Amino acid sequence: MPSTPPPPDRDPGTYGRSFADVYDDWYPADATTAAAVPVLAGLAGPGGAVLELGVGTGRLALPLAAAGCRVTGIDASAEMLERLAGKDPAGIVVARHGDVSDRAAWPTAPMDLVVAAFNLLMNLPDPAAQRRTVELAAEHLRPGGGLVVELALPAPAEGPDRRLEVRSVDADAVVLIATDRDPDTGVVTGQHVELRDREPVRLRPWVVRMVSTDELDGWAVGAGLELASRHGGWRGEPFDPQGAGHVSVFRRPG
Repeated sequence: MPSTPPPPDRDPGTYGRSFADVYDDWYPADATTAAAVPVLAGLAGPGGAVLELGVGTGRLALPLAAAGCRVTGIDASAEMLERLAGKDPAGIVVARHGDVSDRAAWPTAPMDLVVAAFNLLMNLPDPAAQRRTVELAAEHLRPGGGLVVELALPAPAEGPDRRLEVRSVDADAVVLIATDRDPDTGVVTGQHVELRDREPVRLRPWVVRMVSTDELDGWAVGAGLELASRHGGWRGEPFDPQGAGHVSVFRRPG
């Protein structure tokens, strides 16, 4: 019997459909991206095979390919992959359309490095999908290969947490961010609300599920991986359990 599809707000492709047309403008490559690329290239090794989960428009994949890595990317959003193809007409990055928690989306060749950056795991619809993705990463790593996970850390919450914040105010637009966090499930439902003069209001929906370090570590250990390092960012900052986030590297024993 075929599985029941997730509701629209839990579809893994929701984020890409919502943000593909503005992603490169709103989230351009920056100093953090520049810091991440040499770290990832170093972990992959010269000419290493890298699989980026949630490759999007290629913010990490394209500079990794330019650094000499052999890069494959998976994304649930055809809209994001279309933008990537426009920036990569030669197909240097091998793009695959699919859900990263579905084995069918993954390449068969073993990887030196699997990358889940920019809170990729949080964009999956539920803990089962998040766990499966970690397990698939472990299966597809060569012995000695690594899984890199970048995640925000959940902030303590004693009850429902609803917020409205201003993302940006420009001469022609105002963008607001409305969020509703369920403390029991860790699910945050959000909307970027784009307001432009004389134009309809544009809603850009998204849903994430926060992942604790204990939860992530349990999935990784259960999949046969070992935690090699954990830092507060791509520049090797010390990890702070009460900080904003972390970059964790897991290894498959080899």
